[in-house]
Amino acid sequence: MTTHDLTRTPPRLLRRARLTFLIVAVVVPVVITAVALLVLISWLPGLPEQVATHWGVNGADGFGPPSTYVWLLIGVGLVLPLLMAVTTLASVGAHWGGAARLMGALAAGMAVFAAVMCLGSLAMQRDLTDPSDVPGIGGIMALCFAALVVVSAVAWIVQPRVRAEQGRTLEPRHSVAVAQGERVVWVGTTSMPRGPLVFLVLVQLGLVALAAFMLIAGVEGAWIVVLVVIFVAFALLATSSFRVRVTPEGFAARSLLGWPRIRIPLAEVESARAVEISPFGEFGGWGWRISVDGRNGIVMRRGSAIEVSRRDRRPFIATIDGAEEAAALLQAYVDGTRTPGTKPDQTREAKQ
Repeated sequence: MTTHDLTRTPPRLLRRARLTFLIVAVVVPVVITAVALLVLISWLPGLPEQVATHWGVNGADGFGPPSTYVWLLIGVGLVLPLLMAVTTLASVGAHWGGAARLMGALAAGMAVFAAVMCLGSLAMQRDLTDPSDVPGIGGIMALCFAALVVVSAVAWIVQPRVRAEQGRTLEPRHSVAVAQGERVVWVGTTSMPRGPLVFLVLVQLGLVALAAFMLIAGVEGAWIVVLVVIFVAFALLATSSFRVRVTPEGFAARSLLGWPRIRIPLAEVESARAVEISPFGEFGGWGWRISVDGRNGIVMRRGSAIEVSRRDRRPFIATIDGAEEAAALLQAYVDGTRTPGTKPDQTREAKQ
């Protein structure tokens, strides 16, 4: 067994982890939000018709009815944690690990963050007749973040530590062999699934529309939105699709934009195999990721991936169709370097 192999999660430990996650990510936010909501509603009759709802560098600059805080508390303190919990449970499945534990801790932290923010912001306005006289919110925000850190840390500690179960090793669907004097190249493309890609494109179009509106209307700070649009567009182009190659020189992968990229010379490859990957369970998400056990790589979807074990470094992962054949070909080249006298001079290409 190599150092990056993960043990299978015992069913009892998995049930305990899920139960504790539900408590910290669902029950705790519901209780905290309910208590804060009761306090907030009891304060409403004694508050002015308009209260400060937003603060800038020069003090309060946005005002609205006190009921604004009711919806803010429900949205940030309850809806957001519940969305985090549902997304985690749906994405992780049986591949429980550090990512799920972190999401549970953050869900509990967000609930207390919202409660302290809403109650603290209103508490200092209860005796004011003019909402413009409200003091700065710096102290309240510092208390919010402190509460977020403390509660998240406690929620992290009370959850059991579970190492994500690594997917099974996949065997090639047909034999891959390289004859002496032959050069075989495997080429494949791995891309983001259509659903998330369409969603991200729609978000990008929305940002473009917002930036255009702010520029035309002369809104202050429009340049910030323009920079966000440029950054998001570059990130989307750079991470939505990758080209993967296995050649006699080794393994290489690069974005269709040209960056990011990686090249692993054959001399650095210890071994190669195809494995089954759970993006959220093992890597905490999608994209160019680093897992809790040190593996890193291109994780675009759940399913087959080529795992390249490197000398003196952690393995590199790339999810892609045909990973079984790609891994077998790379392993054949690795085995060939241990058999002297092979000098390939013919070329054939296998595309995926």
